[in-house]
Amino acid sequence: METKAAVEFDASHLNRWVDLEIAEGRMAGCAVEVVSQGISIHRNSHGCRTSTGDPATLETQFWIASMTKPVVSITAMHLVEAGWLNLQDPVSEFVPGFGEAGVLLEDGSTEPASRPVTVHDLLIHTAGITYGQFGDGPLHRTYKDAKVYDFSVANEVICQRLAAVPLMQQPGTIFEYGMSTDVLGRVIEVITGASLDEALRSIVFGPLKMRDTGFKPEMSRVADFPDSSIKKKLPPDFSSSPVWFSGGAGLFSTVHDYVRFTRLLREKGAFDGARVVSPDTFDLMVQQHLPSNVSFGEYTPALGITAPWPPNGLGFGLGFAVRLEEVEETPGGVGEFFWPGVSGCNFWVDPENDLIVVFLTHAPDYRTEHRVGLKRAIYAGLPTAGPALSGNQAADLKLN
Repeated sequence: METKAAVEFDASHLNRWVDLEIAEGRMAGCAVEVVSQGISIHRNSHGCRTSTGDPATLETQFWIASMTKPVVSITAMHLVEAGWLNLQDPVSEFVPGFGEAGVLLEDGSTEPASRPVTVHDLLIHTAGITYGQFGDGPLHRTYKDAKVYDFSVANEVICQRLAAVPLMQQPGTIFEYGMSTDVLGRVIEVITGASLDEALRSIVFGPLKMRDTGFKPEMSRVADFPDSSIKKKLPPDFSSSPVWFSGGAGLFSTVHDYVRFTRLLREKGAFDGARVVSPDTFDLMVQQHLPSNVSFGEYTPALGITAPWPPNGLGFGLGFAVRLEEVEETPGGVGEFFWPGVSGCNFWVDPENDLIVVFLTHAPDYRTEHRVGLKRAIYAGLPTAGPALSGNQAADLKLN
């Protein structure tokens, strides 16, 4: 069988962009890898890991934040495929009372949920769950008062607290980005009888030889996290013995490890002798699952170019945003799937261009700008720049 050669990659655009961001103080350091045809065509680290000048390396651990969500989602789909879980199972089967507090109305009263919140709702963020830190409405304040984001307690307690507060919307009606994948992590715990940490290690990290990924960072290797709005609102737990294993945002990883995970995704559920899900299950995961009449919550615009709505040419599958059509402003082939982290970390898999990119950094206050700059720098280095990088866009990599 003839093997297609990996694409050539001109890293000068990427290196210039990274060096500029470091020089301007918008990131301290990073690690990045680009893969095509199963071959690493670029792998490098830049800048510093610590404020005292220790260099960032390819072995540096970063808080990958919401890049945890695809890992937890594919673990859940492993259980679906094994027959231990059904997408239409009510969440209340695993978290007693979930949804029984009803749906909060504008006048402060509640109405009953029109149907149970399902596992499918958790996977596509239509469960009526939000992030209390990113808003100041009545329900956001209730989340804060109920301490639903609390690293001092375990998943079971977090989900008990979430079950006691009303839903933000009726199930299945609105894409509202929030703590749905944290609840999914608790579902996995109930089914497996193990902590989420143990379940992920058994189903994903162990088989994939991802030895440097988990909820417990190695303090001598983890990158410093800068003072930022995110550190105040959504602080990561840098403890070496965490209590809460956050399925939505708790993992730390290295670029090497997360590339192994993305190669599993690129190969539709299998890599290096390990299979987590079948190709059919994986294909289901990267289809559009948002209903045609879905609305979008108030936080969605803050997701920038990753917001999974029609203006971006995106939808949302089971744990990933998925590209449904090309758009002029953003490079990427139809079929691309991804999800970034609030820490500044980012990844995407673009099958049409046979491209995997994993970019790890701690730059939370510049994450939305970096998602644009990184994409432009990567695609500018490819032999064909794609629909969104012609003329001035390819040349002007400095962000406004």
